[in-house]
Amino acid sequence: MTRATVVADVGDLRASGAAPGTIQIRRLNGEIRGVAFTCPCGCGNESYLPSDAAGHDSGWRFTGPDNALTAHPSVYNTGMPCQWHGWLRNGEWVT
Repeated sequence: MTRATVVADVGDLRASGAAPGTIQIRRLNGEIRGVAFTCPCGCGNESYLPSDAAGHDSGWRFTGPDNALTAHPSVYNTGMPCQWHGWLRNGEWVT
């Protein structure tokens, strides 16, 4: 398991030394619209999970407080060389 460290700015997400699985929660009018993150496997790649609330039919549903966020369904990074697959559950990346 890898703890999802929450940062306030995408610049902090991209900063050298950002921990694998670091997330930046993007909101509009207080509602989560998506989550940017560094791959939990440690490869250093970045990805984005759009919220189903943002009008994406295939988007993710996010529940819980920021420091213990859960995403539904699972995360599968098909576009990354590592093709990491797992879940974000209660603020932990789980394979």
